[in-house]
Amino acid sequence: MEKVVKTTRPRLGTLTRGLSTLSGNSLSLRRMRLESSTTSAASEAATDDLEFREQVPPTYQLGPTKKFSQTEVKNVIQSVLENKLGETKYEETPGGTLAKCLSDDITKEVKKLGFDRYKIVSTVSFGPLKNSSVKYVSRCIWNPQFDNFAEYTYRNKSLYCVGTVYGVYVE
Repeated sequence: MEKVVKTTRPRLGTLTRGLSTLSGNSLSLRRMRLESSTTSAASEAATDDLEFREQVPPTYQLGPTKKFSQTEVKNVIQSVLENKLGETKYEETPGGTLAKCLSDDITKEVKKLGFDRYKIVSTVSFGPLKNSSVKYVSRCIWNPQFDNFAEYTYRNKSLYCVGTVYGVYVE
């Protein structure tokens, strides 16, 4: 079986610049390299992607169709945390998977509310309820006209859990 190699033609400016600086044997090497240059699969895929990308017309929309509602999102956080945690007891083992699952569930439920053009970021953290003192601080640069956040703190006999959702409008 023969190996098929695609060749590309160099631009004229590239060829003349290369020829003017080279002489003798190095000239023939340069010509061979230019004539047998191949294109990589990545560059072909990039050009194919650009050619067939769907053109989306601009909407000229300056604000969201539905603003981020703190009360709706807080109700979602509350229902997810209460349904998933219930009377779960705090264990000393790392709870990263539980926090990730809770955060994913909250994000899915908030996206169902239909806040179009909003980036939804949710965080969940929890710890033991006994002898604990925790302060949560977050800072963001955003537009106070459209962006907002909601949080809910769930407590049972052995743990606390803080769920926070940020809705950031993407223009």
